[in-house]
Amino acid sequence: MASLDRRNSMTLDEVGRYLRELRNLESPSQNKVCNSIITIDLAFEGTESSLSQHLSKDKWDRIRTELFDILISSFPGYWNVYEEGSLIPLELRADWPDSGYIEFCPTRSNRQSDILRADLSTIHPSIVLAMRWCWAEGQNQTTVENFKTYRESRLGDQSEEAQTVREFLDRLFETCVTEAEKSKRIAHRTWWRLSSEVSSCQDKQTVKKLKKKMLELENVWGLPSA
Repeated sequence: MASLDRRNSMTLDEVGRYLRELRNLESPSQNKVCNSIITIDLAFEGTESSLSQHLSKDKWDRIRTELFDILISSFPGYWNVYEEGSLIPLELRADWPDSGYIEFCPTRSNRQSDILRADLSTIHPSIVLAMRWCWAEGQNQTTVENFKTYRESRLGDQSEEAQTVREFLDRLFETCVTEAEKSKRIAHRTWWRLSSEVSSCQDKQTVKKLKKKMLELENVWGLPSA
């Protein structure tokens, strides 16, 4: 993850803005959706604990869940099912696990980093249902058509309950963008401090560690402006 190509990635504050825009779009960008999920995962790997304290992990988990649902339902791809705690995928038509996770790779991707996973309990029930139908038929490859019901309900539900949920998510996205912007400023100050330490440090091992921390910050927050 630390070697993520910055040309193809997004910063955490950009992720929040993109998802809010995405909820009103019919054609999401596969690269942007994947990069958004990757960026959230990187942000909570514990790179800088002092920065993580400024971010609401539960709120960003909610955003990641929404992004993963959009990824599966918007792009064709291959996927594997794993039982809880297992590193070996289940064989096709095996009993669907009570708990576990999905590993999904979009068909039109050649990046190892685009193989993403999510806990089964976090994926939308109608998406899981469609995947289980495919699984029962001996398939672990899906297309956009498999999730037509989910997309129609997501875009077309005008009920009072759906409107309440949309308003809640709008407020959640605003909160996440605001806190990401604050953390970005902290991250960039930290990056400059580390850069100064690198310039004055004579120990090669220490320099290597400092540069690694700088790269980790760049992967989530981008390079600070000069």
